[in-house]
This record gives sequence, C-alpha cells and structure tokens, in this order.
Amino acid sequence: MANLQKFAKGNVKGLSIHLDRKTTNHSNKEIDVTKSHLNYDLCTKDGDTNSRLNERLNQVHCLNRKDVKVCATWVVTLPESLKQKSADEQRVFFEKTYEFLTNRYGGEQNVLSANVHNDETTPHMHFAFVPVVWDEKKQYEKVSAKEILNRKELQTFHQDLDTFLKREIPEIYQEGILNGQTVDVANVKELKKFGDEIKREKENMVKDLSTFKEPKKVLDKVEKSIKRGTFRNTVTMPAEDYERLRKLSLSVMPMKERVEKLQKKSDRLHEENQSLLEANQKLSERVKELQGAEGKLFLAESLLKDRGQDLTMSDSERIGRILLDFLEQGKTPESLVDAQESYAILEENKKAGTIPMHRLERFLELLKTIIKDFLGREERFSLNGLKQHTEALERDETPKRNRDRGMSI
Repeated sequence: MANLQKFAKGNVKGLSIHLDRKTTNHSNKEIDVTKSHLNYDLCTKDGDTNSRLNERLNQVHCLNRKDVKVCATWVVTLPESLKQKSADEQRVFFEKTYEFLTNRYGGEQNVLSANVHNDETTPHMHFAFVPVVWDEKKQYEKVSAKEILNRKELQTFHQDLDTFLKREIPEIYQEGILNGQTVDVANVKELKKFGDEIKREKENMVKDLSTFKEPKKVLDKVEKSIKRGTFRNTVTMPAEDYERLRKLSLSVMPMKERVEKLQKKSDRLHEENQSLLEANQKLSERVKELQGAEGKLFLAESLLKDRGQDLTMSDSERIGRILLDFLEQGKTPESLVDAQESYAILEENKKAGTIPMHRLERFLELLKTIIKDFLGREERFSLNGLKQHTEALERDETPKRNRDRGMSI
C-alpha cells in the first residue's frame, strides 16, 4: 500500500519533527517510543528533512508563494506477506522501494528523507522529495508538483512499483503493493478473476433466459392442449407440453438463487459505499480544519513580519516552544529522562532569552516537581531507600514501646 501527500514550505518544519522523530511527546498514540531506536533513514545526506529542503530550494526556481507545494511524500507500507520476514529482508524491501522512488523523481538531489518507522503498528517508509522538473522554455529546474504528480502518475504508480519489486526481489516479494488497501481487489489477477466470473454469470443468465424467450407462446400452446376433467379440478396434456412446462418451472429456481445472490452483493456494495462516503466526509472536515490551522499560521507569520521580528529560530527554541505547547495542554513527561531533558531544554531557552520568562517560569517549576517525584519513587524502591524506610519505622516504634512500658508500671 502507498499513499501520497503534498506540503507547502510552512508545513515542512512540523513534518520534519514527526518524520525525524525530534520529540518523544507524540500526539500519535500508536508510536511506541521504546522501539524508536529501530527506525532508520535511507537518505544519508547531512541534516534533516527541513534543512535538506532549504538547501535544495536554493538550487532550483520556486515561486514565492506560500501555497506552493515544495515537498511531497509517498508513504509505503510493508505488505502483509512480508510482516513475518526477518528485519534484514524487510530492509531489502524498503531499500529497493527507495531505489525505485529515487530514480522516478529525479535522483538523490531531490530526496529529502526516507525514514523507515518501525515504532508504529505496521512498518512503513516516508519517502519525502522535492517535485522538480526541467523547464525547457526557460532552461532551468523548477518546483512543480502539479506537473509531476498528475493523474497519469497516480494511475500508473502502484503497478510500476509492483512490477519493479517483482523483477528486483522475486525471492521475497511476489505481491503486496496492489492489495485490498490500495484498490478494491487484491491485484490484477484478482481483477481478471472477477472479470471472468462476471462473464460466466452473464453467459449462464443468457442461457437460462433463453427458456423465457417466448414464454407466452409456450403457455398458450399448453393451455390449448390441455383437457379438463369432468369436475374441472383435473387436467390432462400431451407429454411434450408437460415437459416444456416442467422445464419452464425448473429454470426459475437457479434464476431465483442468482437474483438473491446478486441482491446480497448489491446490499454489501451499498454498505461499503456508505462507509466510503462517511470516511470521505470526515476527511473533508479534517482538510478544512487543517486549512484553517494553516491560515492561522500564515496570519501569525504575517504579524511577526509586520513587527520586524525574525521568523527563523534555533532547534533549541523550536523544540522548547513545542514542549511548552504540550505542557500547556496538560501533557506531562511520562519518565524521569523525558522530564530531565524537557527541563534542560527550557532552561537553555531561559538563559538564551528566546522564550518570554512569564511562559517559562511556571513550567520550569512544574518540571522540577515532576523530577523530584520521579527521583523519590526511585529512592523508595532502591536498597538505600528501603534501609532509610526501615530506620524510620524503628524510630516511630521506639516511643510507642516506651509508652507501653510506662502504662504497665
């Protein structure tokens, strides 16, 4: 399975935080930070996704508009058939996929990152790149997602990747990119299978319907040939006509079964269609939310420019502001290491004066309290803590014993 996303420059900073795992406080609850060390980037350039983007944009022509899509990502999920394979075999799959994508979109110079995430439910790769084309008229390279990622590209991508992988690594990959998550059927063979099944169904229906080609004539002939009994509750007819009538009756039975079968298929497809419509509605609402958030971001950037403030910031300030946002939402560190690292980052911003003190002070104190709490827990479960706890109990018991003796006297 593979899906495509496109991003404007203003969104790439946030994207880089997620792709390059720059924080341990993830909004995505499926991320298991204890497995993040298993992640790797197949792109070996210096820097991260965002810095590589800035470097490449300095080399090509790009329209100076905030809505220009300067980055695109293909998210390629490990096929079900490879989930039981070894980590080395899974890496071969991602490396060959990286090779295919790199060659398809202009070579290593356009690649921003290829992070393989093994710390989520299913291993997958985020292949980020700059959509660059050659402008024949003006004789220079330019950014144009519209020209590269057109309808034809989207229609041929999955089949081309599937063909490439089957040719390059047939020992571990037979199928998987064209699966039920990408199209409505498992693969091209499945499409052919359904086509053949529909063809056979059609032939059977035509064959059965031939019995009804002239049903009125059959019934008229039978009606004329029958002879009614004396009391008009019995009839007799020629054996030939009886056989025709019998065949006419029997032919209805398979037709009825097929109609019921087709009705069930129709009901199932209707339910699936409704589910897709609901999912599409939710996605549309999410897109509107993101567009609204993007608009607020542009507004904030515009206000900062009007006030003559520099929009660039250090990695320490960027991470510090993200941490503050999490803390303001009530999301606190879940381990001693996280709390200590968060405190160090905010303290660094305090010394540098990059973030106003009125935002920092409260959360620095909060982190101190959290760190002391974690250290207290560790001490209680350490041998030294156990010894101190025992001594304290003995001190508490001594006055009690003295009081008991006094009472006995």
